[in-house]
Amino acid sequence: SHKDDPDLNRWMRQQRSRVRSTYGYVPLSDEQKSLLESIDCPMVHQAFDLRLWYEKYDQLVDFWQKHGHFLVDQREDPSLSKYILFQRKRRKGTDTHGSLPSKSQIYLLDRIGFPWESDREEVEWQMRFDELVQFGEEHGHLRVSRKENSSLSKWMTTQRVRYRGGGLSELSEKQIKQLEKIGFRWSGSF
Repeated sequence: SHKDDPDLNRWMRQQRSRVRSTYGYVPLSDEQKSLLESIDCPMVHQAFDLRLWYEKYDQLVDFWQKHGHFLVDQREDPSLSKYILFQRKRRKGTDTHGSLPSKSQIYLLDRIGFPWESDREEVEWQMRFDELVQFGEEHGHLRVSRKENSSLSKWMTTQRVRYRGGGLSELSEKQIKQLEKIGFRWSGSF
């Protein structure tokens, strides 16, 4: 622990001051901040940089406008993915560093429809549904064989199991109506 090591404790106080750009310390470079963030260093979160918050918010808005959802792949953009997780933790009050979002931050995120709870399952379901619709438009039917599209065929089987209540989470009424509207068959395999 840094509390047991006076040299490490002094160094951490200096870094905290550098994060805040106070006491005449030279501010941390972006690379240094990223390194501290990568090890989940508490001082970075305690002195959460508003400029960085707004930069990430702008990136999130751009992502949402481009993709129509907030499912940022952690492998493709780990920093933005962490930002999303961090905002959810802050809103719930479960951020281990005690940082709550300001009213204006909540307002801005609410304004773009930011889901405070993960909506990954719902969005992924909708993306698969859209894929099925596209398949139907291209082929004139919804008989997707495993040979043609293994993952879509498996998804369809899963929807049938969910519809019957086969131990998985059940389909919502909205999902059932969406599937029925396009002529989805609840029985049989193709």
